[in-house]
Amino acid sequence: MKSRRNFLRNSTFGIIGAGLSSFKAFENEAEDIKPILNKASNPWLEISKKAYLSNVESIYKFSGNTPVLAVLKNNAYGIGDIQVATILDESPFLSGIALVKDTRCLALRKHGVKKPILLMGDFDLGLGSELVANNITLSAFSHESCRKIKELASKTQHRVSVELYFDTGLGRMGMPYQNNLDWVADLASIPNVKIEGLFSTLTTPTDFAKEQMERFNGLISKLNEKGIKPNRQHMAPSLSLMELPQSHFNAVRPGILVHGSYPLGGMDFKDKMPLQPTYRLKAPVIRIEKLKKGDTIGFSRFYKVEKDEWIATLPVGWADGYYSGAENGAKVLLNNKLFKVVNVNASHCNLSIGNEKLVDVGDVATLIGPDHEEITPEGFSRAASGHNYLQIQYKESLPKSVVNDF
Repeated sequence: MKSRRNFLRNSTFGIIGAGLSSFKAFENEAEDIKPILNKASNPWLEISKKAYLSNVESIYKFSGNTPVLAVLKNNAYGIGDIQVATILDESPFLSGIALVKDTRCLALRKHGVKKPILLMGDFDLGLGSELVANNITLSAFSHESCRKIKELASKTQHRVSVELYFDTGLGRMGMPYQNNLDWVADLASIPNVKIEGLFSTLTTPTDFAKEQMERFNGLISKLNEKGIKPNRQHMAPSLSLMELPQSHFNAVRPGILVHGSYPLGGMDFKDKMPLQPTYRLKAPVIRIEKLKKGDTIGFSRFYKVEKDEWIATLPVGWADGYYSGAENGAKVLLNNKLFKVVNVNASHCNLSIGNEKLVDVGDVATLIGPDHEEITPEGFSRAASGHNYLQIQYKESLPKSVVNDF
Protein backbone atom coordinates (compact mmCIF):
# COMPACT_ATOMS: atom_id res chain seq x y z
CA MET A 1 0.00 0.00 0.00
CA LYS A 2 1.40 3.35 -1.01
CA SER A 3 2.15 5.87 1.71
CA ARG A 4 0.43 9.26 1.69
CA ARG A 5 3.82 10.83 0.90
CA ASN A 6 4.30 8.71 -2.21
CA PHE A 7 0.71 9.21 -3.26
CA LEU A 8 1.07 12.98 -3.08
CA ARG A 9 4.36 12.95 -4.95
CA ASN A 10 3.15 10.69 -7.73
CA SER A 11 -0.31 12.14 -8.26
CA THR A 12 -1.21 15.06 -10.50
CA PHE A 13 -3.74 17.53 -9.26
CA GLY A 14 -5.51 19.81 -11.71
CA ILE A 15 -8.18 22.42 -11.59
CA ILE A 16 -10.57 22.35 -14.48
CA GLY A 17 -12.19 25.67 -15.11
CA ALA A 18 -13.86 27.64 -17.79
CA GLY A 19 -11.58 29.12 -20.43
CA LEU A 20 -10.86 32.82 -20.27
CA SER A 21 -12.36 34.63 -23.23
CA SER A 22 -10.90 38.04 -22.46
CA PHE A 23 -8.08 39.72 -20.62
CA LYS A 24 -10.63 41.27 -18.25
CA ALA A 25 -11.54 37.82 -16.98
CA PHE A 26 -7.88 37.04 -16.40
CA GLU A 27 -7.38 40.39 -14.75
CA ASN A 28 -10.13 39.73 -12.22
CA GLU A 29 -8.84 36.26 -11.43
CA ALA A 30 -5.13 36.96 -11.08
CA GLU A 31 -4.15 40.60 -11.04
CA ASP A 32 -6.67 41.98 -8.56
CA ILE A 33 -6.04 39.31 -5.93
CA LYS A 34 -2.67 40.33 -4.51
CA PRO A 35 -0.83 38.19 -1.94
CA ILE A 36 -0.59 39.90 1.44
CA LEU A 37 2.91 40.20 2.84
CA ASN A 38 2.52 39.11 6.47
CA LYS A 39 6.00 38.33 7.73
CA ALA A 40 4.71 37.12 11.08
CA SER A 41 3.06 34.00 9.74
CA ASN A 42 3.81 33.50 6.02
CA PRO A 43 6.77 32.88 3.73
CA TRP A 44 7.82 35.49 1.16
CA LEU A 45 10.35 36.18 -1.58
CA GLU A 46 12.76 39.10 -1.33
CA ILE A 47 14.00 40.16 -4.78
CA SER A 48 17.20 42.12 -5.44
CA LYS A 49 17.08 44.77 -8.16
CA LYS A 50 20.85 45.15 -8.20
CA ALA A 51 21.45 41.41 -8.64
CA TYR A 52 19.10 41.14 -11.63
CA LEU A 53 20.63 44.13 -13.40
CA SER A 54 24.14 42.85 -12.69
CA ASN A 55 23.34 39.38 -14.07
CA VAL A 56 21.96 40.73 -17.35
CA GLU A 57 25.07 42.88 -17.81
CA SER A 58 27.30 39.88 -17.07
CA ILE A 59 25.46 37.71 -19.63
CA TYR A 60 25.69 40.50 -22.21
CA LYS A 61 29.46 40.87 -21.76
CA PHE A 62 30.08 37.10 -21.71
CA SER A 63 28.19 36.80 -25.00
CA GLY A 64 30.42 39.30 -26.73
CA ASN A 65 28.10 42.26 -26.16
CA THR A 66 25.16 40.40 -27.66
CA PRO A 67 21.75 41.83 -26.68
CA VAL A 68 19.87 39.76 -24.10
CA LEU A 69 16.32 38.51 -24.63
CA ALA A 70 15.33 37.40 -21.12
CA VAL A 71 12.92 34.45 -20.91
CA LEU A 72 10.54 34.96 -17.97
CA LYS A 73 8.27 32.00 -18.62
CA ASN A 74 6.24 30.32 -15.88
CA ASN A 75 5.98 33.55 -13.92
CA ALA A 76 9.78 33.88 -13.98
CA TYR A 77 9.99 30.44 -12.36
CA GLY A 78 7.66 31.71 -9.67
CA ILE A 79 9.85 34.62 -8.66
CA GLY A 80 7.39 36.99 -10.33
CA ASP A 81 7.40 38.00 -14.00
CA ILE A 82 5.94 41.43 -13.28
CA GLN A 83 8.49 42.19 -10.56
CA VAL A 84 11.46 40.86 -12.56
CA ALA A 85 10.36 42.49 -15.84
CA THR A 86 9.88 45.84 -14.10
CA ILE A 87 13.46 45.62 -12.86
CA LEU A 88 14.92 44.48 -16.19
CA ASP A 89 13.05 47.21 -18.04
CA GLU A 90 15.81 49.54 -16.84
CA SER A 91 18.69 47.50 -18.28
CA PRO A 92 20.47 48.91 -21.36
CA PHE A 93 21.77 45.40 -22.05
CA LEU A 94 18.30 43.90 -22.45
CA SER A 95 16.74 43.92 -25.92
CA GLY A 96 13.46 42.43 -24.79
CA ILE A 97 11.49 39.92 -22.74
CA ALA A 98 10.13 36.55 -23.90
CA LEU A 99 7.06 34.86 -22.41
CA VAL A 100 4.92 31.87 -23.34
CA LYS A 101 1.44 33.04 -22.21
CA ASP A 102 -0.56 35.77 -23.92
CA THR A 103 -2.17 37.00 -20.70
CA ARG A 104 1.22 37.39 -19.02
CA CYS A 105 2.41 39.60 -21.90
CA LEU A 106 -0.57 41.85 -21.33
CA ALA A 107 -0.02 41.84 -17.57
CA LEU A 108 3.50 43.20 -18.08
CA ARG A 109 2.22 46.00 -20.29
CA LYS A 110 -0.50 46.78 -17.76
CA HIS A 111 2.21 47.24 -15.13
CA GLY A 112 4.22 49.64 -17.28
CA VAL A 113 6.91 47.43 -18.82
CA LYS A 114 8.19 49.18 -21.96
CA LYS A 115 10.75 46.78 -23.42
CA PRO A 116 9.81 44.76 -26.52
CA ILE A 117 7.93 41.58 -25.64
CA LEU A 118 7.98 38.34 -27.65
CA LEU A 119 5.20 35.82 -27.14
CA MET A 120 6.87 32.47 -27.83
CA GLY A 121 3.67 30.50 -27.33
CA ASP A 122 0.16 30.46 -28.78
CA PHE A 123 -2.39 33.27 -28.43
CA ASP A 124 -6.13 33.53 -28.01
CA LEU A 125 -7.53 35.16 -31.12
CA GLY A 126 -9.96 37.02 -28.86
CA LEU A 127 -6.95 38.77 -27.31
CA GLY A 128 -5.25 39.38 -30.66
CA SER A 129 -6.23 43.02 -31.10
CA GLU A 130 -5.14 43.83 -27.56
CA LEU A 131 -1.83 42.05 -28.07
CA VAL A 132 -0.91 43.98 -31.21
CA ALA A 133 -2.21 47.25 -29.74
CA ASN A 134 0.27 46.67 -26.90
CA ASN A 135 3.11 45.96 -29.33
CA ILE A 136 3.45 42.27 -28.46
CA THR A 137 5.35 40.30 -31.12
CA LEU A 138 3.60 37.05 -32.02
CA SER A 139 5.19 33.74 -33.00
CA ALA A 140 4.37 31.86 -36.20
CA PHE A 141 5.10 28.30 -35.13
CA SER A 142 2.46 26.23 -36.94
CA HIS A 143 -0.01 26.44 -39.80
CA GLU A 144 -2.78 27.09 -37.28
CA SER A 145 -0.87 29.98 -35.69
CA CYS A 146 -0.31 31.44 -39.19
CA ARG A 147 -4.03 31.19 -39.88
CA LYS A 148 -4.79 33.13 -36.71
CA ILE A 149 -2.17 35.78 -37.51
CA LYS A 150 -3.67 36.31 -40.98
CA GLU A 151 -7.18 36.56 -39.56
CA LEU A 152 -5.98 39.03 -36.95
CA ALA A 153 -4.18 41.12 -39.60
CA SER A 154 -7.40 41.34 -41.62
CA LYS A 155 -9.30 42.80 -38.65
CA THR A 156 -6.83 45.31 -37.22
CA GLN A 157 -5.27 48.54 -38.40
CA HIS A 158 -2.25 47.93 -36.18
CA ARG A 159 0.96 46.45 -37.48
CA VAL A 160 1.19 42.79 -36.57
CA SER A 161 4.79 42.02 -35.57
CA VAL A 162 5.80 38.39 -36.05
CA GLU A 163 8.82 36.20 -35.43
CA LEU A 164 9.18 32.89 -37.27
CA TYR A 165 9.57 29.96 -34.89
CA PHE A 166 11.28 26.94 -36.48
CA ASP A 167 11.69 23.44 -35.11
CA THR A 168 15.27 22.47 -35.96
CA GLY A 169 15.25 19.36 -33.79
CA LEU A 170 13.78 20.03 -30.35
CA GLY A 171 10.53 18.51 -31.56
CA ARG A 172 8.03 20.26 -29.31
CA MET A 173 7.35 23.67 -30.88
CA GLY A 174 7.99 25.43 -34.16
CA MET A 175 7.41 24.87 -37.87
CA PRO A 176 9.52 21.91 -39.09
CA TYR A 177 12.67 23.32 -40.69
CA GLN A 178 12.43 20.99 -43.70
CA ASN A 179 9.00 22.30 -44.78
CA ASN A 180 8.86 24.56 -47.80
CA LEU A 181 8.77 28.26 -46.97
CA ASP A 182 5.63 29.22 -48.85
CA TRP A 183 3.95 29.93 -45.52
CA VAL A 184 6.58 32.57 -44.78
CA ALA A 185 6.11 34.24 -48.15
CA ASP A 186 2.35 34.17 -47.52
CA LEU A 187 2.76 36.03 -44.22
CA ALA A 188 5.27 38.47 -45.69
CA SER A 189 2.82 39.42 -48.44
CA ILE A 190 0.28 40.81 -45.95
CA PRO A 191 0.68 44.63 -45.83
CA ASN A 192 0.37 45.07 -42.06
CA VAL A 193 2.37 41.98 -41.07
CA LYS A 194 6.02 42.69 -40.27
CA ILE A 195 8.40 39.74 -39.88
CA GLU A 196 10.79 40.94 -37.20
CA GLY A 197 12.88 37.83 -36.54
CA LEU A 198 13.30 34.09 -36.59
CA PHE A 199 14.26 31.72 -33.83
CA SER A 200 14.60 28.13 -32.76
CA THR A 201 15.63 26.29 -29.60
CA LEU A 202 18.74 24.19 -29.19
CA THR A 203 18.84 20.78 -27.53
CA THR A 204 21.41 19.90 -24.89
CA PRO A 205 23.77 17.45 -26.72
CA THR A 206 26.47 19.63 -28.28
CA ASP A 207 26.92 17.59 -31.45
CA PHE A 208 23.24 17.73 -32.33
CA ALA A 209 23.01 21.41 -31.34
CA LYS A 210 25.70 22.11 -33.94
CA GLU A 211 23.60 20.28 -36.53
CA GLN A 212 20.61 22.40 -35.51
CA MET A 213 22.65 25.55 -36.07
CA GLU A 214 23.53 24.38 -39.58
CA ARG A 215 19.82 23.90 -40.27
CA PHE A 216 19.07 27.34 -38.86
CA ASN A 217 21.75 28.98 -41.00
CA GLY A 218 20.29 27.18 -43.99
CA LEU A 219 16.90 28.71 -43.21
CA ILE A 220 18.41 32.19 -43.00
CA SER A 221 19.99 31.70 -46.43
CA LYS A 222 16.74 30.46 -47.99
CA LEU A 223 14.78 33.36 -46.53
CA ASN A 224 17.37 35.84 -47.80
CA GLU A 225 16.98 34.35 -51.27
CA LYS A 226 13.28 35.15 -51.05
CA GLY A 227 14.03 38.71 -50.01
CA ILE A 228 12.96 38.08 -46.41
CA LYS A 229 15.61 39.35 -44.03
CA PRO A 230 14.40 39.36 -40.40
CA ASN A 231 16.38 41.66 -38.12
CA ARG A 232 16.75 39.29 -35.17
CA GLN A 233 17.94 35.67 -35.05
CA HIS A 234 18.23 33.73 -31.80
CA MET A 235 18.65 30.11 -30.70
CA ALA A 236 20.66 30.02 -27.50
CA PRO A 237 19.06 29.20 -24.14
CA SER A 238 21.26 29.36 -21.05
CA LEU A 239 23.37 26.22 -21.54
CA SER A 240 24.03 26.74 -25.25
CA LEU A 241 24.82 30.38 -24.58
CA MET A 242 27.61 29.23 -22.28
CA GLU A 243 28.96 26.29 -24.28
CA LEU A 244 28.52 27.34 -27.92
CA PRO A 245 29.56 30.91 -28.81
CA GLN A 246 28.47 30.30 -32.41
CA SER A 247 24.89 29.92 -31.15
CA HIS A 248 24.66 33.58 -30.10
CA PHE A 249 23.66 34.98 -33.52
CA ASN A 250 22.47 38.56 -32.77
CA ALA A 251 20.53 37.84 -29.57
CA VAL A 252 20.87 35.38 -26.69
CA ARG A 253 17.88 33.99 -24.83
CA PRO A 254 18.77 33.04 -21.23
CA GLY A 255 16.33 31.91 -18.59
CA ILE A 256 17.87 30.53 -15.41
CA LEU A 257 21.07 32.59 -15.84
CA VAL A 258 19.08 35.78 -15.38
CA HIS A 259 18.01 34.54 -11.94
CA GLY A 260 21.60 33.93 -10.87
CA SER A 261 22.04 30.17 -11.38
CA TYR A 262 23.99 28.20 -13.96
CA PRO A 263 21.90 25.56 -15.75
CA LEU A 264 24.00 22.63 -14.50
CA GLY A 265 25.62 21.97 -11.15
CA GLY A 266 29.39 22.31 -10.92
CA MET A 267 29.81 24.67 -13.87
CA ASP A 268 32.96 26.73 -13.35
CA PHE A 269 31.98 30.06 -14.90
CA LYS A 270 32.26 32.36 -11.91
CA ASP A 271 35.22 34.24 -13.39
CA LYS A 272 33.91 34.30 -16.96
CA MET A 273 30.30 35.09 -16.11
CA PRO A 274 29.85 36.09 -12.46
CA LEU A 275 26.25 35.81 -11.34
CA GLN A 276 24.49 36.88 -8.17
CA PRO A 277 21.57 35.08 -6.49
CA THR A 278 18.61 37.34 -7.14
CA TYR A 279 16.27 36.43 -4.30
CA ARG A 280 15.82 35.18 -0.79
CA LEU A 281 13.09 32.74 0.24
CA LYS A 282 12.25 33.64 3.85
CA ALA A 283 9.82 32.38 6.47
CA PRO A 284 9.26 32.88 10.21
CA VAL A 285 9.36 30.19 12.87
CA ILE A 286 5.75 29.53 13.88
CA ARG A 287 6.35 26.63 16.30
CA ILE A 288 9.25 25.37 18.41
CA GLU A 289 8.80 22.21 20.47
CA LYS A 290 11.06 19.64 22.07
CA LEU A 291 10.27 16.17 20.73
CA LYS A 292 11.22 13.03 22.61
CA LYS A 293 13.34 10.10 21.46
CA GLY A 294 11.19 7.87 19.26
CA ASP A 295 8.82 10.63 18.15
CA THR A 296 8.30 11.01 14.41
CA ILE A 297 7.37 13.81 12.00
CA GLY A 298 5.04 13.60 9.01
CA PHE A 299 2.18 11.46 7.72
CA SER A 300 4.57 8.69 6.74
CA ARG A 301 6.70 9.23 9.89
CA PHE A 302 9.52 10.33 7.61
CA TYR A 303 11.80 11.65 10.34
CA LYS A 304 12.38 9.75 13.56
CA VAL A 305 13.86 11.55 16.54
CA GLU A 306 16.91 9.57 17.72
CA LYS A 307 17.32 11.59 20.91
CA ASP A 308 15.41 14.45 22.52
CA GLU A 309 15.71 17.52 20.28
CA TRP A 310 14.08 20.84 19.52
CA ILE A 311 12.15 20.96 16.24
CA ALA A 312 11.19 24.24 14.57
CA THR A 313 8.34 24.59 12.09
CA LEU A 314 8.33 27.05 9.16
CA PRO A 315 5.12 27.82 7.22
CA VAL A 316 6.49 26.90 3.78
CA GLY A 317 6.27 23.60 1.89
CA TRP A 318 6.10 21.98 -1.50
CA ALA A 319 2.68 23.54 -2.21
CA ASP A 320 4.49 26.90 -2.11
CA GLY A 321 7.15 25.59 -4.48
CA TYR A 322 9.82 24.70 -1.91
CA TYR A 323 11.43 21.51 -3.19
CA SER A 324 10.36 18.48 -1.14
CA GLY A 325 13.80 16.91 -1.59
CA ALA A 326 15.18 19.54 0.80
CA GLU A 327 14.57 16.98 3.55
CA ASN A 328 17.40 14.89 2.07
CA GLY A 329 20.19 17.17 3.21
CA ALA A 330 19.43 20.85 2.66
CA LYS A 331 19.94 23.42 5.40
CA VAL A 332 18.31 26.69 6.41
CA LEU A 333 19.97 29.80 7.84
CA LEU A 334 18.40 30.93 11.09
CA ASN A 335 19.95 33.27 13.69
CA ASN A 336 23.25 33.07 11.77
CA LYS A 337 23.36 29.28 12.15
CA LEU A 338 22.62 26.50 9.69
CA PHE A 339 19.99 23.95 10.64
CA LYS A 340 19.10 20.76 8.78
CA VAL A 341 15.72 20.36 7.08
CA VAL A 342 14.25 17.08 8.32
CA ASN A 343 10.78 17.12 6.79
CA VAL A 344 8.87 18.92 4.03
CA ASN A 345 5.14 18.61 3.54
CA ALA A 346 2.62 20.66 1.58
CA SER A 347 2.42 23.63 3.93
CA HIS A 348 5.32 23.33 6.36
CA CYS A 349 8.89 22.23 6.77
CA ASN A 350 10.70 21.23 9.95
CA LEU A 351 14.21 21.97 11.13
CA SER A 352 16.32 20.05 13.59
CA ILE A 353 17.56 22.61 16.12
CA GLY A 354 19.36 20.22 18.48
CA ASN A 355 19.31 19.73 22.22
CA GLU A 356 19.34 23.46 22.99
CA LYS A 357 16.52 25.88 22.23
CA LEU A 358 18.45 28.24 19.95
CA VAL A 359 15.47 29.82 18.21
CA ASP A 360 12.09 31.28 19.13
CA VAL A 361 8.74 31.75 17.44
CA GLY A 362 9.00 34.83 15.22
CA ASP A 363 12.67 34.37 14.31
CA VAL A 364 13.07 34.63 10.53
CA ALA A 365 14.80 31.93 8.50
CA THR A 366 16.35 32.19 5.03
CA LEU A 367 15.77 28.98 3.08
CA ILE A 368 17.40 30.12 -0.18
CA GLY A 369 19.60 33.17 -0.58
CA PRO A 370 23.07 34.69 -1.00
CA ASP A 371 23.92 34.77 2.71
CA HIS A 372 25.77 31.44 2.93
CA GLU A 373 27.19 29.12 0.27
CA GLU A 374 25.07 26.19 1.46
CA ILE A 375 21.81 28.05 0.92
CA THR A 376 22.57 29.69 -2.41
CA PRO A 377 20.45 28.21 -5.21
CA GLU A 378 23.37 26.05 -6.31
CA GLY A 379 24.36 25.10 -2.78
CA PHE A 380 20.78 24.10 -2.07
CA SER A 381 20.64 21.97 -5.22
CA ARG A 382 23.85 20.14 -4.28
CA ALA A 383 22.62 19.47 -0.75
CA ALA A 384 19.23 18.23 -1.96
CA SER A 385 20.85 16.08 -4.67
CA GLY A 386 18.83 17.82 -7.34
CA HIS A 387 19.46 20.05 -10.33
CA ASN A 388 19.58 23.82 -10.39
CA TYR A 389 16.01 24.27 -11.64
CA LEU A 390 14.47 22.58 -8.60
CA GLN A 391 14.82 25.54 -6.26
CA ILE A 392 12.88 27.94 -8.51
CA GLN A 393 9.35 26.73 -8.98
CA TYR A 394 7.50 28.99 -6.59
CA LYS A 395 3.76 29.52 -6.63
CA GLU A 396 2.24 32.85 -7.64
CA SER A 397 0.59 33.07 -4.22
CA LEU A 398 3.94 33.74 -2.50
CA PRO A 399 4.17 37.44 -1.56
CA LYS A 400 7.14 39.31 -3.04
CA SER A 401 9.16 42.24 -1.80
CA VAL A 402 11.58 44.08 -4.14
CA VAL A 403 14.67 45.67 -2.57
CA ASN A 404 17.49 47.61 -4.18
CA ASP A 405 20.20 45.31 -2.85
CA PHE A 406 20.72 42.57 -0.30
